[in-house]
Amino acid sequence: LIQLRSRMHTIEDAHSITIAESITDMDTIRMRMHESGGSIDLDSGSVDCDQEVIKGVTLFAIRNITQDLERAEHQFIDRLYDAAVKYAEDSRAKLGTLNNAGYDLGPHISKLESVADPDKNLDEIVGYLDRLKAITEDALRGCVDDAKKLAAYHTGEVSADQVEDALQARDYGGAVTKLEEDITKLKTATKEEFQTYRTTLISALDTATMSVEDEKFKEFKESVLDTSSPEKLVRLNEIGDAFVKRCQILIDQMHYELSSTEDGIKEFMPPDYFWSASDLAEKDYTLDTGSVGDAAGSFAAMVSELRPALDRNRESYKILNSYRRTVERQIQKRLAAKGTVSGDNLKVGLPDKFLRLYDYYHPDASCIDGTLRLADGAKIVENPLTIHVTDEDGNGIGGAGVTLTRGIGISITLEHITGDDGYVTIENPGEGKYQLTVDAAQYRKHEGTAALPADSIDIKLERKGIEDYLCRGKSKAIKDNLHRYATDVLKELDRGGIVSSEFDMYINKDYRACLLYILAEEYPNLRFVSHSHTSKYPILYDEEMMVSRLIDMAKAMDKESYTTSDFDIQLPMEEILHLAEIASERGVHITVEQDDTA
Repeated sequence: LIQLRSRMHTIEDAHSITIAESITDMDTIRMRMHESGGSIDLDSGSVDCDQEVIKGVTLFAIRNITQDLERAEHQFIDRLYDAAVKYAEDSRAKLGTLNNAGYDLGPHISKLESVADPDKNLDEIVGYLDRLKAITEDALRGCVDDAKKLAAYHTGEVSADQVEDALQARDYGGAVTKLEEDITKLKTATKEEFQTYRTTLISALDTATMSVEDEKFKEFKESVLDTSSPEKLVRLNEIGDAFVKRCQILIDQMHYELSSTEDGIKEFMPPDYFWSASDLAEKDYTLDTGSVGDAAGSFAAMVSELRPALDRNRESYKILNSYRRTVERQIQKRLAAKGTVSGDNLKVGLPDKFLRLYDYYHPDASCIDGTLRLADGAKIVENPLTIHVTDEDGNGIGGAGVTLTRGIGISITLEHITGDDGYVTIENPGEGKYQLTVDAAQYRKHEGTAALPADSIDIKLERKGIEDYLCRGKSKAIKDNLHRYATDVLKELDRGGIVSSEFDMYINKDYRACLLYILAEEYPNLRFVSHSHTSKYPILYDEEMMVSRLIDMAKAMDKESYTTSDFDIQLPMEEILHLAEIASERGVHITVEQDDTA
């Protein structure tokens, strides 16, 4: 009973509610306990027992006391439930009052309404009250923040401290009263500023909308029209800021599209009569953000400058792209068959533009009075395929062999040689899927496929490396049995640190240099050397071991400088210098000079 009563008071204090207490129930429980030899002081929480009386208490009497306690607990929970329901109603009413006063509490009211009524269970009811309290206090503190933001447009003060004090005391009614007073004062104080800014923002939105039809502008306009009370000045300014940001985004998008479209057009290298670049791509387009009116004005001016150029670029790019993709080939076929092409022969819009473009790009044809004619003696190369073969630096490779082979349908094999610039043009190779092989001296062969028709194919060849010369046709056989072939080599490296391709290995002599090369790829501490002018045979050595050996020898000799012959290391001179560089990187500076007598 004492615990139940203590819990009741704790809940009352936490939520500032009153839970009605039944005096009759309390008196009945005290009387039954007294009859059973016990006494209880509910105020102090003390319990006293008469040992002699308790000895004669029957189980029936104990059962009655237990039933009375259970009934008291059930009645307490019922009353607590009723108090919680009333608490929810009061909270909704308070937030509704503030919402009507001008605070934006719609989301908080929705949260309150979404909290389902609890079951008649003590823990559930307490949890229900906690959720209501959290939502209510969060809403009231949000009102304080909104009032502060609104007050920033006016010299008036807000009752933030008094509201917080009321919340600490759980005096929600007092907090609501203070907040109502604040919003009423601020409405009056900001009324003129609100009306002025609202009018300016509507005008700015109208200006922007006349320049660009944008859904965001429409949404902003609707929100402004719905905002008709001075306490919404903060919201109005937020809309204004979002409007200015949106204007800048649209300008940036237009400027980027103009720049990228011009870059795309330049790749076609069009004639000057057809298109010329604007000077807008490099121009700065940052809005004047002094006010929403200034932003709208500069936005409209920038749009009027960018849009015509952007529209011209879009049309020009569309024509040039269509020309390259389809129309040029269409004209070629007609010109090859008839010798002339007129606008009526083309199934495109603006045929005269396409005919003039063909005239510009093809010196062997001329367009006069809307008719394109092939020059005397000129020949049309139908469906030309241009193949460009380059090295890794983009330089053309002359004399490269290009082979196209089609095995499906009618078998075709086309063989050509690139010119000095790396280009070769193949006339009308026919449609289909081809095997493409490109081979050039000192370069790795390219093998792939090509789907024709195509305007051009770019092939990049890699220079042959050591592996190509040492390991041609050998790598797979070695790698498949690397452990077996490498065992004796690795043992020799552990012993002496250096192995040449003349070492008597398990593998066939022709494969030894390749084995050393592959081991250098597999083990990071091993270095492969094949200096043809200083080393007769390829060498593999343990770099870490050799650096340590070099350092030990230098310390033993203790000289200011050394020549490569000072070191008893059977490596080419370049490698001794290489080891000295590694030692210096590790803080051991060894000056090694080339031995001219070596």
